[in-house]
Amino acid sequence: MFPTQYSLSSNTKLWLHLKLLTLQIQRTPSLKFSSRINVASLRGLIAFFGSPSPFSLKWTQVESIHSVDLSDVKPRHLPVDETYDRGSVFDALLASIDQILHRGLGDRTKSVTILSGPIPARPLSQALPNNHDVIYIGLIHHAHHALRLVDHGPVAGEEDQTQIAAFRELWGGKSELRRFKDGRIVESVVWDVKTVDERAHIPTLIVKFLLQHHFGLTSSSSSDSTAVVQGWHSAFDSILRLPENVSNVYLNGGLPVGYKSALSAFDELVKSMKQLDDELPLVILNISPICEALRYTSVFAPVPLPESIAGILPRNARYLPYMDLVVEFERSFKWPDDLKAIQKIKLAIFKKMAETLMKALQGLKARVVKGDGVHEHNPVLDQSFLEVVTPDGWAFALRIWNIREEVLLDRIIAGRDKTLPHIGHLKNQKQLQGRDHHDAVYAKEVYTQRFIHAPRHHRAIATFCHRYSAYAGTVRLVKRWLAAHWVLGPGRVSEEAVELICTKVFLGADGRYLSVDVDSDEAIRQPSVPGTKERGFSLVIEFLKDWRWEEGTNVPIYAAAKKQSNGFPEDAAEAGEGGTAKRINGEAKKDVKGSNTVAWTITTDFDQEGKMWTSNGPDVVVARRVKALALATWDFLQDVEKGCINVQVCLLFFVTNHI
Repeated sequence: MFPTQYSLSSNTKLWLHLKLLTLQIQRTPSLKFSSRINVASLRGLIAFFGSPSPFSLKWTQVESIHSVDLSDVKPRHLPVDETYDRGSVFDALLASIDQILHRGLGDRTKSVTILSGPIPARPLSQALPNNHDVIYIGLIHHAHHALRLVDHGPVAGEEDQTQIAAFRELWGGKSELRRFKDGRIVESVVWDVKTVDERAHIPTLIVKFLLQHHFGLTSSSSSDSTAVVQGWHSAFDSILRLPENVSNVYLNGGLPVGYKSALSAFDELVKSMKQLDDELPLVILNISPICEALRYTSVFAPVPLPESIAGILPRNARYLPYMDLVVEFERSFKWPDDLKAIQKIKLAIFKKMAETLMKALQGLKARVVKGDGVHEHNPVLDQSFLEVVTPDGWAFALRIWNIREEVLLDRIIAGRDKTLPHIGHLKNQKQLQGRDHHDAVYAKEVYTQRFIHAPRHHRAIATFCHRYSAYAGTVRLVKRWLAAHWVLGPGRVSEEAVELICTKVFLGADGRYLSVDVDSDEAIRQPSVPGTKERGFSLVIEFLKDWRWEEGTNVPIYAAAKKQSNGFPEDAAEAGEGGTAKRINGEAKKDVKGSNTVAWTITTDFDQEGKMWTSNGPDVVVARRVKALALATWDFLQDVEKGCINVQVCLLFFVTNHI
């Protein structure tokens, strides 16, 4: 990596051709090294110096990687003096590519580097080395400017015409004069994108255009797998899209689809329900979403199912999942002190809401759903809801939150539901735990998760999706990966647990990035915050393969709303009770331990036990399977330098080596 012996009096510039990104890549293990020094662990030092050299492009170190085949390169300009300075035509070509990319990308990237494989040995009779035909270009995006749609050049009336000529020479036919709202007429380059996925690839589009315009690197094939300039972003995007035969039906029908359309449908439903106050016995205070489709983290973008296309879609695409909502009414003493009666009153309110909504909105369908078909024997469980299908084909499930239920459930669990309040139990009196007790315990778990933690979790995740542009895509990729291996869902890994693990990757160790403003220079300098969903996915895979889930983990996801001190989040134990915490080097540390019943323990500020989203799974078998999948996937991702990444194989291959 570096010369082992050199003279201090030598004038040789050892760092002359070392790229900025290479130093930035080296910074990440350096930070890990410094953190291990703080622990003063000799084992940590040995592990650090015994690890492989990080001087290579990895998904965990750069935002995007591009493979470029130089076998048919035709540079427009390659000065002879540059060739003499660099020592060979190949080195001069790389220097020219590096210069063009830096000029074209500008402030969109923090760093750009070009790497190639080691030069193979050659006989002494051969004058020139055998250079590789394939090089790799790595980018670290600038969070503010990477996805900018327009690049502004010099003003049209600029006296120095050399700047205008240089801008046009750089961009060729892509450059055009444009007049903006402030009256300026400037040379501009506009990147025409139609979807959010396409906008996320603007840096890649710039790299491809510049290499084609200045070096003739074009491909007659439209397939990304056979292109001269190859990236893997489109392959990752393809696994998050609906099948083509389904998406074409929605595209041809001109139907509103996607997250924004789903949120618009939710807003319209809320407005309609707010107008029902005169028709309902209680006033609606708030309607909170608790659905992944309304916080940008569902694997596939939500779509409606209107009757006009129901017969055209394939049979497996005719299922319409509803989006869960929690309806909170004003507090009132009209609610009875009997849980069974409360459930009956909820049904009456649902019936009234359904009748009023169908009268107010033509084409809307609403029906009351009683029971889930599984826990109908539990009379104190909240299991009824109002199913609403809008005229556009969006489905919602409304549930009523009554805070009085929690008090009544606690009474049954404590055995005080059949005694007067002023009569206490003897200390040594044994309480019989019958069916009512167990029903109440399960109902309390469902109540706490559905009405207390789920709305809070939803708001926090939605905030992270707006704070970090790559967060939602990262969650979707991880869910897609787990679902492809049949380890996502009830009894296995819950969607909320996946979102918490992805949040930990973006927060850093102990949430140290929470207090940093994403628009500040400090946040930009942080190497560990992913800027693309592909890098976020690889960081989650790295975490899962190294995570000792027996010890658990802490995710201070709710600390963002608190005041921070010294740039670090406050102690997470202050947000709840029952947690133990300590401070090491000024940072909050939490003692987290695993459980004997379930494998994963993910604690948060309001869940000190860490079982809210992992109480039903994964068990030890599933947890070991996830770790084996992460190990195999990590090994597979390392083949990016060999140009043999296949995202479909990454999702669907069968793991045998790590089990």
